[in-house]
Amino acid sequence: MTREMLQGFLFVALTIVFMVVGQVLVKLGMLEVSGKDGISLQLVGRALTNWQVLGGLACAAVASVCWMLALSRLQLSLAYPFMGLSIVLVLALSPILLREQVSLLRWVGVLVVCLGLWLAARK
Repeated sequence: MTREMLQGFLFVALTIVFMVVGQVLVKLGMLEVSGKDGISLQLVGRALTNWQVLGGLACAAVASVCWMLALSRLQLSLAYPFMGLSIVLVLALSPILLREQVSLLRWVGVLVVCLGLWLAARK
């Protein structure tokens, strides 16, 4: 494996980390600001002034930059399947950080994603 490919995989990993952290932060922030009033300009205003939502959006921006750097070093067909790891990590962190219930069927789905990642990573 070349140095360029290793760098590419590092940027893929950073993309995934920033995506997952960003999703969790946005969810935590929205739990604080959302109410029963549905979608409104007030809700959007509260969200855009919440530090967790803003932090999550900043993580998404950093993830985008990391993704661009990853794609400058790797083929899209090689890099993109690894984005499925974000699904695995979000599902694993949801019960821990958000106290969400995760059904057995969702865990089976994650196992299918992992199997697909394993297959896609093989030559």
